[in-house]
Amino acid sequence: MAWVTWRQHRSQLVATAGLLLALAAAAFGTRLPIHAAFHRDSLSACLPPAARSGCDIIVPHFEAEFAGWVTAARVLAVLPVLAGLFVGAPLLARELEQGTYRFAWTQGVTRRRWLLSKTALLAAAMLLAGAAASAVVMWWRGPFDTLEGRIGPSSFDVEGLVVPAYALYALALGVLAGLVFRRTVAAMTSTLVAFAATRFLVLEFVRPHFLTPLHRVVLATDTGLQPGDWVLSNTLVDGGGRQISAAREDLAVLHATQAGIDPHTYILTLGWKRLISYQPAGRFWTFQLIEAGLFVGLAALIVLVAVWLVRRTPT
Repeated sequence: MAWVTWRQHRSQLVATAGLLLALAAAAFGTRLPIHAAFHRDSLSACLPPAARSGCDIIVPHFEAEFAGWVTAARVLAVLPVLAGLFVGAPLLARELEQGTYRFAWTQGVTRRRWLLSKTALLAAAMLLAGAAASAVVMWWRGPFDTLEGRIGPSSFDVEGLVVPAYALYALALGVLAGLVFRRTVAAMTSTLVAFAATRFLVLEFVRPHFLTPLHRVVLATDTGLQPGDWVLSNTLVDGGGRQISAAREDLAVLHATQAGIDPHTYILTLGWKRLISYQPAGRFWTFQLIEAGLFVGLAALIVLVAVWLVRRTPT
């Protein structure tokens, strides 16, 4: 089965290897100036508990200088779905669409073993590719993660254990979609929609509650957070606990400006507080384990459903 799988999917596997090489080359070439700027400006001295002067200018300048590259790196969050679109979806859809399943499923290998063997081999390749891509991105983002942390969505989705887990889930989705729709294009489309919907639901409604968020009450002009914490909500309230609307805050700032008073000082005299709900940066690997386990579990469930369906498919 290994040789058959390679022969049938060698173009996708070679393309995956080429994509990884291109990613590694781009990461190596662009990290050199980032690494040089990080050490030239001694940005490591701006990390707590250091109190180096000028960090409020140096750090934003460094982040703005390479903001375009960081934004481009976030696009890598779509890479795992390619495993479902171009490897998983055609696995069964192409066989059913072209009618070659009649030959493949009447040989000495049972259809269940055929499906499990091919899926397992391709899954191993996608896991390896996802792990390699994750390692490259983590190495490239090192200076930014040092300053900003990694638990926020912008970096969490392209680093760590979740990247190969996403690829495995996308592959399983593609296999099931190909079996259900029996057309490659329809299977690819449904895989993309299902993958995007799942990722969105997990990000917005599940991940913030993997562990109970922490809460903190601080002065209205203070954040009360450590660098890298993932802020879930940040609410300004008055002395009675009522939420301050943006219009009311703007009115207070305008009043202070007209009276010649520093707006921060004026807001403090009003007794306003800031209620912050957040996930601390130290929970990054715990969240990675939880989310990776969630997507691996979903992938295993989907494969079991596909195996059950394929046994019921007429030869």
